[in-house]
Amino acid sequence: MNQRRFINDIIKPWDELNSLLSQQYAFQPDLSDITRLAGSIAVSIRHQVDFVELNDNQANTLSEAHRIICDAGDYWKHGSLRKEERNCPITVAAAFEYADNGTFRFIRNIASLTHNSRGESDFLETSVQAAKFWMSQHGFNVEWNGTPTTATPKFEFAARLQFNPKYCINMSSTQIKFFKRAANGELIPFDPPEVRFEVYE
Repeated sequence: MNQRRFINDIIKPWDELNSLLSQQYAFQPDLSDITRLAGSIAVSIRHQVDFVELNDNQANTLSEAHRIICDAGDYWKHGSLRKEERNCPITVAAAFEYADNGTFRFIRNIASLTHNSRGESDFLETSVQAAKFWMSQHGFNVEWNGTPTTATPKFEFAARLQFNPKYCINMSSTQIKFFKRAANGELIPFDPPEVRFEVYE
């Protein structure tokens, strides 16, 4: 594995995924450009073990993030795995901040990993940890921030998303999550007393 191939197969697609997730689009939770990009990144990270003198067990022991991404990559390629505790589907949901005046602000779409034995995690955050683990293993010196981007739209009367068939060929459902800002500024999961939700083209 050379550095240019690593950038092409992992870092560049990660940046593209990060940018797309910050757009106020509606996505089918399990099938869209989001899951396609994330699945491809997971597979590329999973196969970094082929280029070093480590086996799967050693890599999984050294990096918990790689273990999760490895299972996500295998699940993306093969579907349900023989060891069901390794199953790790990738899904996407739109995240909104709720304000006390009953308005909503789009934060970003979140690609989630739902691992059967390790719980739920953010794909962007977990894949960055795994990618940086492999950058260290390969001895690559790449200036890459790898920070998830958040959108900056204003608060609106409804939680609104645009459907664009360019990024999602078909949509029969979409998922949304709500958060509220705590006194310390942290966004915490929240169940609004009333939800107004719109999807437009």
